[in-house]
Amino acid sequence: MFRLQWAIVALALLKSSFCTPEVPTSTNSYLSQIDRARLRQVVEPGFKLTDVASVYHAVLGYKLLNEAIPNPSDICNYLIKSCGTGLDTAPENIYYIVSTWQALGSCSPLPTATLTQALNAVIEKETSTIPDLYHAISAYSFGLSQKLSESTINKLVKTLQAALKKDDSIANLGYVFHIAAILGPGGSFALEKIEDAIVQADEVDGKYLQFEGGLSVTSLVVTGIAKLSASQKKPPPVAAHQIVKITNYLLSRRTVQTPKGVVKLVSALKLLANNEFNKPVCITLAEGGIIVSAQQPLVKVKVSDIMGNPLVIVPTVVATSATRVGDDVVVVSKEAFKPSPKDKTLFTMNFMDIKPQRGFYKIQVSAGSVSNTVTVKVLSEVKVDYLEIGTGDADQTTQPKLVKIAHPNKLGHRIEADSQQKLVMRFLLRDAANDKPIRVHQAFVRLSAVESSGNDKHLREVIFVAEPDPTNVYKFDMPVGSAAQTFGHQRGDYNIELIVGDAIISNPFQWNVAVVGLKFPERTGTDAAITDKTQGNKYQAITYTPKPEIKHMFREPEKRPPVFVSNLFTGLCLVPVLILFGLWAKLGVNLSKFPFSLSAIVFHLGLGGIFVLFGIFWLKLNMFVTLRYLLGLGVVTFLAGSKLLSQIAHGQKLSR
Repeated sequence: MFRLQWAIVALALLKSSFCTPEVPTSTNSYLSQIDRARLRQVVEPGFKLTDVASVYHAVLGYKLLNEAIPNPSDICNYLIKSCGTGLDTAPENIYYIVSTWQALGSCSPLPTATLTQALNAVIEKETSTIPDLYHAISAYSFGLSQKLSESTINKLVKTLQAALKKDDSIANLGYVFHIAAILGPGGSFALEKIEDAIVQADEVDGKYLQFEGGLSVTSLVVTGIAKLSASQKKPPPVAAHQIVKITNYLLSRRTVQTPKGVVKLVSALKLLANNEFNKPVCITLAEGGIIVSAQQPLVKVKVSDIMGNPLVIVPTVVATSATRVGDDVVVVSKEAFKPSPKDKTLFTMNFMDIKPQRGFYKIQVSAGSVSNTVTVKVLSEVKVDYLEIGTGDADQTTQPKLVKIAHPNKLGHRIEADSQQKLVMRFLLRDAANDKPIRVHQAFVRLSAVESSGNDKHLREVIFVAEPDPTNVYKFDMPVGSAAQTFGHQRGDYNIELIVGDAIISNPFQWNVAVVGLKFPERTGTDAAITDKTQGNKYQAITYTPKPEIKHMFREPEKRPPVFVSNLFTGLCLVPVLILFGLWAKLGVNLSKFPFSLSAIVFHLGLGGIFVLFGIFWLKLNMFVTLRYLLGLGVVTFLAGSKLLSQIAHGQKLSR
């Protein structure tokens, strides 16, 4: 029984290992020169020197992209001017100024005393937020090269730990990783938080890992983890496939359109490409490597880091396997790629040596310990084995008379076809490599008028689809009488062209086959649709004319009642008030116990004001305006009434 249980467990583990989805070990793209040029254009407006944030993103973006910074002296003057009497002492603003100044490296000294004092105030303040601490400490330590004291570091560690207990959001964790990397050995407490951050990543399609907040937060966390791990000299508890998925997400954001996003993206990619623990590798098709044909037989693979640079140690690149997409037939196994002598990132393999059939192939490429799957398409030339064209009876009583034409020649004589006949074409296509009959995605027969002008041109140019039979012979039959409506009953000579195209043929062509003279029947006086019973196609002339203008009709107001009826009902509504006044006059009004206090007067005035407001609402105000006034009157009346009732109750208690 014990052995049986272990056997079941082993089978379950084996099944789970087979069912585990393939985990990517390399990225499928990198930051190309085209991407760099586009990102440079995004940050370029920052050099207009309008605000320190845009200047920071422009300078840092250019520096990360290894571009020369234009007019550095003007930027230095702008930074020093920004540190003048009107200095914005917000830590983020000082961080932008100091970081830009440091990135330039050639500016005059900044007023360090003023900036240090402002930053110290933020660092020492116990209620400073984590983002403010990040900007202040980064500017203080890296930008101004100031050293934090041991007591300050201990205090910051306690402050950060307390802040994380209150709010351990993913953004705060990212800021804490950066701060802890600056604190040195004192920041080791943040290492245990890395796993807490990684588990919050969202996986998309099994290929991407990102954090809530998008590119900015993902870059913040990734760069923070990398810097903290380098500071503590300990590899981060992040699996290799997780790094690949995070890198895939960052590379998918190469089209970012904000200067801040550009800096976040490039800084994260550059840090991942140069970190000492786990550098992601890119395996992808090189430019022009997706198409393989007799003219271009090489499969070109690019193996580089994610910045497009050659790897420090050039690996051996091998095609582990190559399978045809249609039937999963393995055509290549463990075939080595040859390195290019001119480009250390380029590797090639002659795929046409195995004489593959045309179609798509998936190639599993391995470079050292990483691998990726690339897809190539093998093109082949198509040739016309034969083509026959002619006419036959529309009722199919006799066999059509067909003439053979060799590609790319044109039929020497004109074909005549009247309304009792049909135009017939038969042709067969073969693969030039193996001489087998093939089918293509696009096989069209185009009939266009030899001479057409004006508005009749669109009626005298028609494209039909040629359909293959089970033996791959393409057939095209067009009964002339049934197609008259399609051609607008326009008789005359028409060019017949064969158009052949496919995603996996290298020589698509358009062949002018012949000229046919079509004689359509006379119009019957109706433009009704004509259904071709033989082909099952419906042809109908379409006339494009403006539609009538749509005008919105508002509902007409209901008819109002006569003035006499309105006044009568108004009087009936006022009858209870008149009765109240009449009873007061008859019984007498006793004001002896009316408390002439402020609360009593305000309460009765407020109550009367509410009734007056209702009357005005009935006459002219709308509901929203009325509610706005009623809110103010109601609050005052309520407070005064509460006070009045309290006074009355107190007076009754004393009288007892």
